Formats: sequence, C-alpha cells, structure tokens
Amino acid sequence: MTGYRCLTYVPVPHLGFGWVQACVSILEAFPNELLSPTLVLPRAFQEVPASIAVKQAIPYPIPFQYASPIMIPALSLCFRRALATADPQRTIVDFWPSPPTSLIHYARRRGFTIVREMINTYTGAAKVILDEAYSRLGLQPNHVITDRLVKDERNELQLYDYILSASPRIERSLIEAGIHPTKILHSTFGWSPGEFTASVGEESRPRFRALFIGGDSIRKGVPQLLAAWKKSGVAGELLIVGNIDPTLQPIVAPYLEDQSVRVEGFTLDLGRFYQSADVFVFPSLEEGDPQVTYQAAGSGLPLIATPMGGGNLLRDGVNGLMVQPYDIDGLAAAIACIATSPGLRKRLGAQAAADAQSYRYARVGLARATILRGLLDAKADALPFKGDFR
Repeated sequence: MTGYRCLTYVPVPHLGFGWVQACVSILEAFPNELLSPTLVLPRAFQEVPASIAVKQAIPYPIPFQYASPIMIPALSLCFRRALATADPQRTIVDFWPSPPTSLIHYARRRGFTIVREMINTYTGAAKVILDEAYSRLGLQPNHVITDRLVKDERNELQLYDYILSASPRIERSLIEAGIHPTKILHSTFGWSPGEFTASVGEESRPRFRALFIGGDSIRKGVPQLLAAWKKSGVAGELLIVGNIDPTLQPIVAPYLEDQSVRVEGFTLDLGRFYQSADVFVFPSLEEGDPQVTYQAAGSGLPLIATPMGGGNLLRDGVNGLMVQPYDIDGLAAAIACIATSPGLRKRLGAQAAADAQSYRYARVGLARATILRGLLDAKADALPFKGDFR
C-alpha cells in the first residue's frame, strides 16, 4: 500500500446501471498499490467491490425515501468530512457531476488536485443539439437543460484543475466552454465481459433482428430509427429495449403498430438481447461515451451508429457503418445492407468484438488510475500536508 488515494464524489445512489455503474467499474480496476479508491455517495443499493472503500451519506437502516429530500446536503457533509481528514499531497479528488461549488472551493482551499468527470458533452453544446431535435419533431423543448444550467456549468468547469474527457466530441464542447486544452485529460468508458456471463440468448427467431438499447428516446434518435426501419423494408424485427418518452407517443404510434417493431421496457439483463441480435443500431444525437456500444461490440455485434452513438469504438466499414444524424435514408440503407449481407455482418461483428477488448473496464480503470496518480506525482514538490482541519 502506497497511501495514495482517489476520493470520488458521486451525487446519486448506486443502482447497478448507468454512469454510476461505470464509475464503480473504473474504480474496481484501480490497483491499490497505485491508487486506493474511496467512493462517497448517497446510498449503495447494489454491492460495491471490496477493493473500493465506501462512505454512504445516508447509511442503513435509515429508509432512503425519508432521507432523500436531504440527500445532497447529507452527501456534501459526508464528503467534506472525508476531505478534512485526507492528505492533499497524496489524494486526488474526483468529482462526478455536478457537486455543490462549495465543495469544490473547499477542496481547492485544502490544496487538493481536483478533477471533474464529463459523462456527456458540455451542457451548452448539448442544449443546442436537443433544441434542434425537438424543433425537427415540431415539439417544444422538454429537456432539463436551461440557460441558467448552462451558465452554472460553464462557471463550475473553470474551478477544476483538470477535466476528464471520454471522447473527442466532449473535448470539443469543453473547448467551446472556454476550457484550455491543457486542462483536458483523455480517458474512456467501456464494458465488463463478466456482466453478461449469466445471460443466455433470447428465444430462437427465424428473422433478422436489429437491436437498440436506451432511454431518453429523443436524445438517442428513436424517431429517426423508427422512420429508417420502416423505410429499409427489411423482413425482420426491430427490438427497442428501453422506455419511450411519452412526449413522442403521437409521433411514433404509427410505427409501433407495425408488427415488426417490438418495445421492451427497462431491464438490467441486457446480455440475452445482445446475444440474440444481428446488429446494434444506435443513432444517438448526444452522448458522452456510450457503454451500450462497447457492450454490443463485445458481444460480437456489428454497429450502425452516428458519430456520437459510435463512441470511440466505431470505425466505418471496419467494425460497423457510420451514419450522420437525421440521415434517415442513410440509416435505412445501412440497416438493409447489414440485413442482406451475412458475410459483411460476420466480418464487421468479429472486428467489433476484437476492438472492444481494448475498452474492457479492467484496462480502462488501470489507465485512469495511472493518469490520476501521475497528477499526484507531478505535485511532489508542493508543500507538505499540514494535518487535519475543518
């Protein structure tokens, strides 16, 4: 044990999926001799690996539903106490979005090196994308990104020493927000093969199956996917796993009446869907670095995705086909091409599976720990730790 630590702030409970699961998977891969992780969060409803020290702001047996109104103040107090007893020379502070600025200022006063994780693009860039998406559908924007939120995040981002960017698209949005490129650290998200070992394929099916997985259906391009599926004329099934935004119901209802379209609700058991599909289609309009893309590729599926949806993995014509946002004709043609070309499908899927191995969380986490430990090593000439204070 070296005594070097990573103190990580996560503002929502651990439920076993989404970006919180990504955070846990990354921290799990930290070698303790390089950087020992401590996760501070409201509550862990799912088991956290033993290699990660956990501090829960709302501990058992307090019922979470009663304590949830004070979740953020309780979390802030818990994290502040962790900061107060940590050594700024041997601890990196890792904020996931979006902490109270009072915590960031406190960490800065203590002399910590602080980093911020970006799970999506900067909200200013995301707002432009989402406003256009709603406008194209003839809908009033119904997302949570306000002008005030954009301004607040832009100001918040200036407070960090470094910001972790999971993709070139995030990096471009950060530069647009006024972040100097030297403050941007490059990392990725990924996938864990072990998540799918207990899954078995769905029922056998005689027809081609295209698979989409995701919520927040406007942001992830579900209306364009449904239109493209119909236009493709493929004799098969489009399987959508995830809930469709009720706002979209009048628009998508005619497509959902088609017997070739099937919608499954939210589920954590994704492996059976990956294992029974022929292609993964993800025409997302705004993303960070989507885990589902890595999971699909790791399961041997060729990819059809937009530049956002393809993350760091998609290589056009090598492990999948890239399409542009809102290009329904191009998306329909890509689906038809994969559906009618078994040889191409097999080649692209095999390459996707091979490429996905570089993004296993065991490797991503080690690379992340190396980056963060390097930041601590770089401040070796800083003033020595002065002791505990609050």
